[in-house]
Amino acid sequence: MTAAGMDSVSDGRFRLGIIPTVAPYLLPRILPVLRDRFPGLQVELREAVTATLVHETGIGKLDAFVAALPIEAPGLVCNRLFDDRFLLAVPSGDPAFVSPPVPPESPELERLMLLEEGHCLRDQALALCGSVKPAAMARYGATSLTTLLQMVSHGMGITLLPEMATKAGLELRGLKLVRFAEPQPQRTICLAWRKTTP
Repeated sequence: MTAAGMDSVSDGRFRLGIIPTVAPYLLPRILPVLRDRFPGLQVELREAVTATLVHETGIGKLDAFVAALPIEAPGLVCNRLFDDRFLLAVPSGDPAFVSPPVPPESPELERLMLLEEGHCLRDQALALCGSVKPAAMARYGATSLTTLLQMVSHGMGITLLPEMATKAGLELRGLKLVRFAEPQPQRTICLAWRKTTP
């Protein structure tokens, strides 16, 4: 959505969707800016997985949404916002991660715990692992990064963490963050809206 488009709705309602692995880390940064720049704009937020946001934007229940690429919906326009690198969250005393960076083919990635089906971060983690199949995937499931980080801090496995969420990860005891080998894997965050939106 262009700045001119935002100016035209500066006194109306803006229904914004956002995926759960972005919302808690991006909203504290953008909501104050929106409030300052558009004081008359009523922002309504909807947190949901990408497929739900695509559907609701397509039928007009949302004006736009923030999610990770790829987004395959021919009726939508996607504008890249930024790239977000991935790190590994591991138990702080784990001997397997004393000398990062971690190669994406590391057998230690078999201990990776993932978000439940429907979360794009799950698909990105599986793509990143390549030939390594996470064994922990069958035993554990979580619907939030916060839950996964708690599980890691108690030695139950490891998980993938977007860089934008590192502050939350660093606040937990018993957990450390390690980088991947170059080129570091990342996701691209975008803003998407209907092509027919003014």
